[in-house]
Amino acid sequence: MKYIIATARSPFSHDRIEGKDVIRQNIGGVATGLKRLMQTSGGIWVCWGDGTLDHEHSFEDYDGYKIARITLGKNEKRGFYDDYSNGTLWPLFHYFRDKIKTDNRSYHDYYSVNKKFAETILKYYEPSNIIWVHDYQLSLVPGMIKKARPEAFVTTTWHIPWVAGEFFAILPESAEIQESLSSSDLISFHTDLYTRNFIETQEQIFGSASNIKSRVVAIPLGIDDQYYSSVGKDEKPRKQKDNRKIIFSVDRLDYTKGLKNRILAIDLLLHKHPELEGKFSYIMMVTPSRTTVSDYVAMKRDLEMNIGRVNGKYGNIDWMPIVYMYRKVSDAALKANYRNAEVALITPLMDGLNLVSKEFVAASRDGVLVLSRFAGSSYDLQSALLVNPYNIVEMADNIYAALFMDQEERKRRLADLKATVSKKNVAWWLGRIEKEITKRWVGDTFSTSGLVDN
Repeated sequence: MKYIIATARSPFSHDRIEGKDVIRQNIGGVATGLKRLMQTSGGIWVCWGDGTLDHEHSFEDYDGYKIARITLGKNEKRGFYDDYSNGTLWPLFHYFRDKIKTDNRSYHDYYSVNKKFAETILKYYEPSNIIWVHDYQLSLVPGMIKKARPEAFVTTTWHIPWVAGEFFAILPESAEIQESLSSSDLISFHTDLYTRNFIETQEQIFGSASNIKSRVVAIPLGIDDQYYSSVGKDEKPRKQKDNRKIIFSVDRLDYTKGLKNRILAIDLLLHKHPELEGKFSYIMMVTPSRTTVSDYVAMKRDLEMNIGRVNGKYGNIDWMPIVYMYRKVSDAALKANYRNAEVALITPLMDGLNLVSKEFVAASRDGVLVLSRFAGSSYDLQSALLVNPYNIVEMADNIYAALFMDQEERKRRLADLKATVSKKNVAWWLGRIEKEITKRWVGDTFSTSGLVDN
């Protein structure tokens, strides 16, 4: 099979930094998996060229495949990406009703950019190609492709949650987006809940979902577990000062991540267990996001005020309970913290999957994972300590349980988690997607008969 892949972001970007032309790699989990596929099968990767020099590289050969970049103007980028993708669809699909912005002008830009993607795909399309569209930024592309070339095989993977149909109906353009996605020959989500929600949404909007049930599957994205488990495995564990235990988290600055609730949980933990003062350090890494958006600036300010309040309440000249780092995190630093942390505190308020939880499991020597029930990865990672991130008492109690869990239980839980992450790794994910495609597509034809096994 040869693929035409479409993603909003590029696998890498060309930038000029300090007068030098450099390549900036996209190291996200989706990009890692798709790079592996394209290196093996070849094909064309259609994406938005958001690097400062990407306009000079609109089409290039790279590592066995080709990259076709779409250039967006400043206003076009704002409407498509900032306003509609992240100002409307992102909060909608994470159940943040009060943050959803509905603006016909931004939808116009979103539609226009999706059309550019579809036109670029069709420019390179051949009947032997599989077209694979990714995520919420490109929700209109499948419908545009099928309208122009009904015979084309289109598979769509949705990487964020799919909400209940009643909530999706808030969106003025809900019918257009649902119709586009449901025209795909294969639609994959990360959990069974999202597939059920999508099918129920189809029923609510169009009266019946019988024509799509056989085309909707749950296949959770995996990681390169060997990469995380092998690097540094022979290193000796780092010791904190006075043998303090390490609690660790890393997140992008976003209202979906539940960052403030974690601070409140640490506050309550120390209030209930004053004997823990000086006995642990919570290393809280937060990477910058949307630094010019006023809501995010205010969120950062509120987070830092709460961190300062808790550190001032319990800390002293020798110890602060929360070590806060607001910056980009190097790969080496990330893996070192995964390996050495006794506890990973991964508690988003809502998350389509959460690959950080899987990376921690693969890299950890002896750690305990405290994981939100509302992260998509929790469906597979059942041996984690699962918590409701809105329940501060439950969070605090489970952090305490993780810190003092006996060695036998720690080993058992981590072994179970490692087995799951290893079994459902990125190679498994790609294999499952290709298996589902093969069930439906042979040469220039496809079949949608019968509900497939997940």
